[in-house]
Amino acid sequence: MSGQVTAITRLGEFVDRKLERQFSEDSLDRSRAAAHLCVIATSATSLGFAPLDVLMLEGAARLWFLADRLVIAALCLAAIILVARAGDHRRLVRLTLAQQVVFFTLNALIFDHPVLAHHGGALMPLIAICLFIFLPGGFRAAALLSAYAALVSLLVWGVLRPQPESARDLAVILMLTLVAYVVGGLARTQFGRMRREEYRHRQTLLAAKEAAEAGAKAKADFLAVMSHEIRTPMNGVLGMLRLVQENPLPERQRQRLDTACHSAEGLLTILDDILAFSKLEAGSFEVETAPFNLPATLEGVVALMELRAAEKGLSLTLEQGAGLPEWLAGDVGRLRQVLFNLVGNAVKFTERGGVALRAVPVTRADGLTGVEFSVADSGPGIDAAQLARLFQPFSQADASISRRFGGTGLGLVICKRLIEGMGGDIAVDSTPGHGSRFHYRLGFALAQPATAAAAAETAAALPALAVLLAEDHPVNQMVTREMLESGGHRVTLAGDGAEAVERAAAGGFDLILMDMQMPTVDGLEATRRIRALPAPAGAVPIIALTANALPGDAARCRAAGMNGHLAKPVRRQALDAAMAEVLGLGHRCWRR
Repeated sequence: MSGQVTAITRLGEFVDRKLERQFSEDSLDRSRAAAHLCVIATSATSLGFAPLDVLMLEGAARLWFLADRLVIAALCLAAIILVARAGDHRRLVRLTLAQQVVFFTLNALIFDHPVLAHHGGALMPLIAICLFIFLPGGFRAAALLSAYAALVSLLVWGVLRPQPESARDLAVILMLTLVAYVVGGLARTQFGRMRREEYRHRQTLLAAKEAAEAGAKAKADFLAVMSHEIRTPMNGVLGMLRLVQENPLPERQRQRLDTACHSAEGLLTILDDILAFSKLEAGSFEVETAPFNLPATLEGVVALMELRAAEKGLSLTLEQGAGLPEWLAGDVGRLRQVLFNLVGNAVKFTERGGVALRAVPVTRADGLTGVEFSVADSGPGIDAAQLARLFQPFSQADASISRRFGGTGLGLVICKRLIEGMGGDIAVDSTPGHGSRFHYRLGFALAQPATAAAAAETAAALPALAVLLAEDHPVNQMVTREMLESGGHRVTLAGDGAEAVERAAAGGFDLILMDMQMPTVDGLEATRRIRALPAPAGAVPIIALTANALPGDAARCRAAGMNGHLAKPVRRQALDAAMAEVLGLGHRCWRR
């Protein structure tokens, strides 16, 4: 809002009438409280004299005073109810002002009370200052009512009673009332200004918050579009490369194919880093707890990184400390992601020597089983200035590193936030020219070993299945179909969600693979329609096979009725595991 629009007058109100009305409506609850205060306080003050009426008055005078106060009580009750029900600020103000005008008129008729014969004038300044400060509504209306209330009371009490006050006393009371009236007006002006400045500041903060939320939404929408648009062709590239890799090839051709596949996977890693960082920034990080075999996890990380280390002539060793427990409960996926990142960085930046992954048990005071993980290398090391920005987003120790080795500069940031999310803290010890050592400690609960039956279920081969593939992209149709058919499955294609629902209704399928974004009817709506079909067609397991890999996509699929979620590009092993899971043959297949 511009400064001219939000300017405040000398009366403590916004210059812009539209903004003033908006402020009044937004302050309705506060104005309602002020209205109730005025109605109840003034009425209670008058009604408090009822016992004195009984004690000090007689005959017709007593009846007149009590009847007047009874009308005031009824008026008070009606005003309280009507003010509480008022739905807008203008109606609330009108009700309050009307009640106050009638009240002070009625109260003035009985202001000539014996108790107030000598001290009633002290109430006039009090009426003038209090009403001016607390009455809801605009300054001018409050000023007029405050003046009327004080003057009509003073007129009846000081002038029209049988024994009026002396002119001198009236002048003194009038002067004090005028001073109180001015003080009340100044106080109202300052209170009004402070409230409107607070409101203006709150509106500025609200506008900034809305702008930030709009920016965040635009960023999320951009990431969603880019993720989908990049993953869709990447599924075709990697899918076809991996299918060709399964065939016998001359050694030189296989090397070229492996290079192309590694390059495509590198591009996918960059995309995954950006999406992972986005998830962590959005606060969508969730720690999962499940039993896992720690030695097997460590050995698996080393086995997958050995080839890359060997290509550079580096040694890659694993050291497991004495007493290291075998089975723990924790988020093995996050642990593996951190270790892959740290070991991968060490291999990437080390030219000679080797990399060592070490895990040793440590004691903890909280009763959990502590494990310290460390990755040491013989690389170039990191100086103090570079260490200061090592864990900052999109930053690498040396700007030349990004030119030599590539990468987004997000890997260590993601590691740090994942470790902190699991209750640990990462640190690094490094000396230029003598390598680096990254280390962190985590706490786990002990777990029971997985049964042999569960392992056998995971390894069980899938039977030949009748699969309905709902996919609109021709390349993805070809890739997924060849993956499935090479595994002995029979595949039926559906080019959009409407066709998928039609074919599913005809029956005869063991499994449905569903893309999320398709023309005519999308995958979520198609799933809901399939789930509405009578069994067995409506009960066929459905797996989302989609390029939508942002936070919440898996939950949206689950809410629509799907049984699993896989993000493209998908590996054959991941697809087989997901299919086994929904058919009751494997582990959980929700991929976030």
